Amino acid sequence: MSTLSDMLKWQNALNQNLLLDSIETKKAFSKYKLNNGDYFTYGYGWHIKDIDKVSTREHGGSIFGFKTMAVYIPGEDIYVVGFSNCDCNSPTQVVRDIAELTLKTLKQ
Repeated sequence: MSTLSDMLKWQNALNQNLLLDSIETKKAFSKYKLNNGDYFTYGYGWHIKDIDKVSTREHGGSIFGFKTMAVYIPGEDIYVVGFSNCDCNSPTQVVRDIAELTLKTLKQ
């Protein structure tokens, strides 16, 4: 279980290479090409995706009736976190929507 403040500390520690050195951080947030030519977009627990062709790092989870989702856009230093105290509603889509809206607002 966590708080918004803790999640921000976590993200800042990742950004400052306090948890992983820069080499391991690069590995964690890279897509890998498989032998068949497809790309594997899940690295060390993070989904490596994009919103409107802008790279994102995404991670979610759930435990005992709670769900969470976080989207980080490294190129813009945008970090959106959503918490739900009901395991019946995932915050994934709303968090991605907020991240996308924030990104679009910056581009205007």
